Amino acid sequence: MFVYQWFLEVFDGLSSHKVKTIFRGFGVMWAMFILVLLQGAGAGLYNGMVKKFYSHSNRAFSIHSGYHPTGTIHLTEALTDDLASNLTVFEQVMPLFRINRSVTYPKLLPKTGILGVRAGYEKIKHLTLAEGRFFSERDMAQRSPVCILGLKIKTALFDTKAAVGTYITVDGTAFYVVGVLEATAGVDDDKIVIPSSLFSALFPHSVQTIDCIMCSLAPKQNPLKAEEKVRTHLARRLNFDAQDKQLLYIHNISKRASSFQLLFVVMQSFIWFVSFCFLVSGVVSVGNMMLVVVKDRTQELAIRRVLGAKSSDIISLILVESIVINLISGILGLGIGIGILQSINAYLGPVMQKHGMAYFEFEFSMVVSALVVLVLSGCLAGIIPAKRALYIKPVDALNNE
Repeated sequence: MFVYQWFLEVFDGLSSHKVKTIFRGFGVMWAMFILVLLQGAGAGLYNGMVKKFYSHSNRAFSIHSGYHPTGTIHLTEALTDDLASNLTVFEQVMPLFRINRSVTYPKLLPKTGILGVRAGYEKIKHLTLAEGRFFSERDMAQRSPVCILGLKIKTALFDTKAAVGTYITVDGTAFYVVGVLEATAGVDDDKIVIPSSLFSALFPHSVQTIDCIMCSLAPKQNPLKAEEKVRTHLARRLNFDAQDKQLLYIHNISKRASSFQLLFVVMQSFIWFVSFCFLVSGVVSVGNMMLVVVKDRTQELAIRRVLGAKSSDIISLILVESIVINLISGILGLGIGIGILQSINAYLGPVMQKHGMAYFEFEFSMVVSALVVLVLSGCLAGIIPAKRALYIKPVDALNNE
């Protein structure tokens, strides 16, 4: 009963100062609302960029034959298998075949890039599917006429229609579409990917040499040392100078990882810094309002002292009022922010993904921690002037208009 009467007194005190109560609550609500939106938008941008450029931070190699006035070298499928057998630095090694052919469904796309790959190519390039599936070992063994479309090819042929489950014609051969790639930062968006075993059967004259060798490093392997081993091994097999960087070009994707990782770290740090600034502004706003409220209620507090209220009762009253206002306002701002983020994801999610952003999300634990900080700051800001008001003599407080 005592607690019930106590809370009635708290809410009566808040309702008697409606304007100040609203402004105090609005400061907390606005800080939480902006914090949720900022964290959600920042996380969406960050996750979208990580997803888009992940291939640049992957532990992958691509080996290409170069050119030198003294001659050229030719990479072959047999050389790829030899590399996989003699070097243990790689988790996967496979040849990549490439050719340009016309594609029809029903419109004609001339000179479309066709890639012949083995199963597991998506793991090396870290590709994801918008729909469908990747190749299986069974597709490779049976030379199944199946294909995966890059997103640009899918859009050019099918527009907004579903592509999986339909047939397209590549240079007179019908292919069953089993998957569509999501947009990437690589070069596979405008390609059609088919099993390498089928590629060899359809284009036998184009498999004598390969476009490049795709590799993924085994765990705990040093990229620079692995590159040196590859160059030394191929120089011995193909009889060329291992120091000749023009004759053999190794694209070590992991070398570019540090620059992208630094970019992501700076981006995340900036988002946290701006979020912290909004949190500080909310704390300052709450503190200022508490100082003003306690100062305006000095006479009320003095009357309570005259009527026999203890110092602990007055401080508890200020604390509970602050907790109630900050908690309700913070939860309201949190709910509004989450609602707006969910609405944006529902209606603008596909558009955001096309422009390199992921769905908006936020760390719930971080937001709750921010709410706790705001509530505690309001309590601290109320305790200091409340204690100061307790030292004022009731007569002086009542005479001070």
